[in-house]
Amino acid sequence: MKRLAGKQDEDMGEPLAKMRLQSKANSLLNAKNVDTKALEGFVRLLDSPENGVPAGEIMSVLEVIFKNLLKRSEKSTPAVHKLYEETWVLLRQNLLVDSECSVAVKVCMQLIKVEAKYPLAPKKGWPTHRIREILETLLNADETPTNALTNYSKYCKNLDVLEVTLKQVLKLVPKEDFKDIPVRAMNFLSIVNLLDLGKTVLSTADYHVESAKSQTFDLEPNKTRLNDLWLAIMNKSSEVDEKLHRQLLVVLLERIINHLNDPIQLTDFLMDSLHQFDGPIALLALQGIFTLMQKQNITYPDVYEKLYNMFYPRMFYNKYKARLFYLADIFLTSTHLPENLVAAFVKRLARLALQSPTEDAVIMIRFVCNLLLRHTGLQKLIRASHASVDEVSDPYNETETDPVKSGAINSSLWEITLLQKHAVPEVANAARFINSSLPVMEFDLAPLLDRKECNVFDDELQSKAKQFALNYERPANLALPKHEFVTKYWELI
Repeated sequence: MKRLAGKQDEDMGEPLAKMRLQSKANSLLNAKNVDTKALEGFVRLLDSPENGVPAGEIMSVLEVIFKNLLKRSEKSTPAVHKLYEETWVLLRQNLLVDSECSVAVKVCMQLIKVEAKYPLAPKKGWPTHRIREILETLLNADETPTNALTNYSKYCKNLDVLEVTLKQVLKLVPKEDFKDIPVRAMNFLSIVNLLDLGKTVLSTADYHVESAKSQTFDLEPNKTRLNDLWLAIMNKSSEVDEKLHRQLLVVLLERIINHLNDPIQLTDFLMDSLHQFDGPIALLALQGIFTLMQKQNITYPDVYEKLYNMFYPRMFYNKYKARLFYLADIFLTSTHLPENLVAAFVKRLARLALQSPTEDAVIMIRFVCNLLLRHTGLQKLIRASHASVDEVSDPYNETETDPVKSGAINSSLWEITLLQKHAVPEVANAARFINSSLPVMEFDLAPLLDRKECNVFDDELQSKAKQFALNYERPANLALPKHEFVTKYWELI
């Protein structure tokens, strides 16, 4: 009984401590004059949490206290002002604690909202210095604070926070080259990746601080700042490692490229990335080149050869795999491409489908079908596959890097015929498209790009669930049912 009582007291300890903490906070706020010693006790409690109260609860209580104190005249007293600044220091420290960063970011942003309305002398208006303090904390972290950045990104969807953040990031560009400070450089690029000037954010037109709504968000000055920021980044980014180079391309493609005044300046950077690196970096560079081809009408003669060589077995473990399929589908949309070029992609996809995970095999089979619909002359590959052409006599050379010289145009789609015997019914059924006339419409690949193997399993389980039977003969004894396969070879003793 004692052990049960002890456990019950332990379970009740935390709620009781919270109630006491809230009661003390209410007493502090209801007093005619601010008890600075009691207030200092709350701040010290956050500095070293005790009594079983989580740091998140203490931060929430301090938020309520200072939101009320900021509205009073006592806020300007030196003691209260000092304790408020000490609280900000402790909040910034908690930004880097994964378990507390969500509450810490919320409390910081809520205090900013109140401080904008009831500013502390001598500062007035939007407290931009608070955003700078938050960004400096994230920038100087020993490792990229992913959770804190994720929570802060929610507030960057507000136009006033977005503009203030962009202005402050421009002032926080590291003085050193990125290759010399890889951790800080990654932190800095992760912060830049929060600056979304896309149509979705601009059309929503949300604001964090009420007074900021009276000021119209002007896109052009912010685009200029973004151009200046990218120029500063490029000046610091020579000879960076692959991890930083990949992050540079992600930031460029997702946040920068659509707002550059002169995107042609990216040509050398993207071309070098495409030629010097493989895998994800080359793929991201190819996406950038495609954007320039689409919007700036630049030409790149080897783009199809580079795209062709990105399809290899290791690509199934690339997290940008869906982006590769998406890009390939766009690049191969034109019906004016040479048939021997498209035939090489058809054969490469069909061959890879034999080695790929289930979800990727379905995508590639559908992709092959779409290419055959766009280029009807390639349907002779289907007829050749029905003529029992085996792999030994296949003229297709999969080791050839030039798709035009691969000999795919004289090959067949025996791989698709072989996939009809795949263990997963969805793959086998998808491969049967060559047994009859082709579909009239192309398949939409977009829903397939985000599928995982577990989704394939769940879909198959749901489609077969009605076919399962637990028992179809009423058992009369402990023996096996009649006509059981086992009884043909064994007898129960």
